[in-house]
Amino acid sequence: MDIEDEMGASMNHFIAGAIAGTAEHCGMYPVDTIKTHIQAHPRKLGLIETSRMIFNQRGILGFFRGMTAVISSAAPSHAIYFVTYEGLKKNLGGNLPGDHPFIFAFSGAMATILSDAVLTPMDTIKQKRQLSIKSYQGTFNCLRQVVAKEGLGALYAGYTTTIFMNIPYHSFYLNVYEFLSRRLPVSTSGQFNPVIHITSGGLAGMAAAAITTPLDVAKTRLQTKSDIEGNYSGMVKTVCTIWRSEGARGLSRGLLPRMIFHSCSASILWTTYEYFKFILGVSSNVRI
Repeated sequence: MDIEDEMGASMNHFIAGAIAGTAEHCGMYPVDTIKTHIQAHPRKLGLIETSRMIFNQRGILGFFRGMTAVISSAAPSHAIYFVTYEGLKKNLGGNLPGDHPFIFAFSGAMATILSDAVLTPMDTIKQKRQLSIKSYQGTFNCLRQVVAKEGLGALYAGYTTTIFMNIPYHSFYLNVYEFLSRRLPVSTSGQFNPVIHITSGGLAGMAAAAITTPLDVAKTRLQTKSDIEGNYSGMVKTVCTIWRSEGARGLSRGLLPRMIFHSCSASILWTTYEYFKFILGVSSNVRI
């Protein structure tokens, strides 16, 4: 493949990734809102109780607060993610037959470091809007208030924690996805088959979400500490603080909605991504 072909393939990955990321985040946004509320509040709230609280206080639109922030960041961050992952995986030999766990893990780690640099600031704004504890008049008003009162650094309050969480998450997640998507006994005959990506993505997202929930709780507390008035500083200290005051239950807050969210969102993400790759003429994963 010459340089022009490689650039064309990268652009197709960029387009497919941008569309898939937007579809994933928008489609699963209400579940993410519920998860954020459960994780941010020290008082234990269940899935049904939290859903009822959000609806009673803000109506159905309360589940979609902060969605503008997601739309503005999901497309570029996922485009960067897939271009980086696909490029590294190909150049390191990950598209060859066989298992390549270290290649998938390394490619996924590099992809998430770059994409999270774009996603984290708007993820912080999104979570503040989801909680609606302070009176923010829209996403950009929230952004201005945070920068004015807390500085630009506040937008990256959870970035280190996000990286520490997402590197193991995506390393494990991508290995599970690649393993399953290459082995599921479904004949594709060179055609797009959503069953492969719905199943592989769903199982991979569910498993990876389960093992990284404590870090996600810490990230949420760090990103919303000015709203919930929590004394949190740094990933390790935050995890220890939650453990001392709330125990294992505190670190597993939002486990069920997070597993549901990541299972469904991964199914949406990979099915949409592979569908647009197919339309754009980009070959899918190797079958073993």
